[in-house]
Amino acid sequence: MTATSGSVMRVALAAPESRGAWDAFVAGRPDGDILQTWAWGDVMAVAGEPPARILVRGPDGAVRGVAQALVRPTTFGRSIIYVPHGPLWQREAPDAGDLLRLLVRGLRALARRERGIVVKLDPRGDGGDDDAVREALLGRGLRPARHDLQARTTRIITLADGGEELRKSWDKDARNLFRRAAKEGVLTDVQRHADPAAIATFHDLLEDTAERKQFRSHGLDFLSALAGSLAPTGGWYLCLARKDGRPIGGMVTLRVADRAFYLYGASSRDPELKNANAGYATMGATMEALAADRVRTLDLWGVAESDADAPDSWSGFSAFKRRFGGTPVRHPGTFDLVVDPLWYTIRDLRERVRGEA
Repeated sequence: MTATSGSVMRVALAAPESRGAWDAFVAGRPDGDILQTWAWGDVMAVAGEPPARILVRGPDGAVRGVAQALVRPTTFGRSIIYVPHGPLWQREAPDAGDLLRLLVRGLRALARRERGIVVKLDPRGDGGDDDAVREALLGRGLRPARHDLQARTTRIITLADGGEELRKSWDKDARNLFRRAAKEGVLTDVQRHADPAAIATFHDLLEDTAERKQFRSHGLDFLSALAGSLAPTGGWYLCLARKDGRPIGGMVTLRVADRAFYLYGASSRDPELKNANAGYATMGATMEALAADRVRTLDLWGVAESDADAPDSWSGFSAFKRRFGGTPVRHPGTFDLVVDPLWYTIRDLRERVRGEA
């Protein structure tokens, strides 16, 4: 699959040798995050959603835009194509419209090859003019999806020194509960390498939390693959909290350049641990480790700004995250590039009847 814009730009499937340039582009974009890194695509293949990668290069060969698309099989041999927190393109460039047009063209061609019904695009906000991003996508013929596939809002914490200066930006409850955890004898350890025993321990905590909170969690194979892909380049942080030698909480954070993303948290809720505050212990220890590694910001990855805005399943963890401060950021939302109108209509009707997301 190859397309050009006159003699200026070229869009094509990315070859394996493009990995370095791809990840450098993602790292350099303010709207780039872990879901568009090459490693994330490789790991999603373990989960049954193999990646296909669209790359736009300028006449000098420089990367100008990328779209990592996950191919999700659905009924009757069809597929849904999903671009998590992407695509990425130089939104500020004078030819930004041409870059987006080429990315959309490449994704449409990919979807047809994969018997896709729809391509779901889910670009990040960067704290700038997200209305302009929405208008650009609408101008390319996309439509807002009925449901967002990623959290619409988040908070970004500036990590400062990772210590007292940072903790001054937390609310009083967060500071007190963090200190209380230490007084209760909670010890933390931040792992930077892919330690199988630590990953298995976290997985057990995550499974217990998922059952209690009724959400679907990733399996041990996925977490192991994620650690194995990201740890060699410094992208993996696993914090475990223990009390009297017993694991009581954990947090997985992933890193891209000087930005980190809080993806998974887990904790035990046994009555005897009600004052242990494992979540505050792991959050504080992780922030300290990130700051020591000169990571500038931490994305809390999904925060409802008020309990009134939050579904019931969000209220607890959103209230927890808001206690750590940060700057609210709103993403443009999920957009649908319809490839097969008939199948899209059938699928939409089925979801409406079933009440599916």
